[in-house]
Amino acid sequence: MQDMPAESCAELTAAVCAAIDIDPATAEDIIRSTEPFWDAMERAGGLVDAWGGGEFCYVLPRVLSFIRQTANP
Repeated sequence: MQDMPAESCAELTAAVCAAIDIDPATAEDIIRSTEPFWDAMERAGGLVDAWGGGEFCYVLPRVLSFIRQTANP
């Protein structure tokens, strides 16, 4: 997250908070923990946009929401 523009970081944090109903500190912790996964997917041949790209900011909250819904039906 340190390499993301402040506006993108705030937008992503808010989106994750809203998607899975958590506080901002927890959202930031989850976002930071996904960076290596996102980087690996990018190295695998461009499966995703670069870390901090618009795709990450849009897709991550949806992925987390799906995980929450699937894990807690």
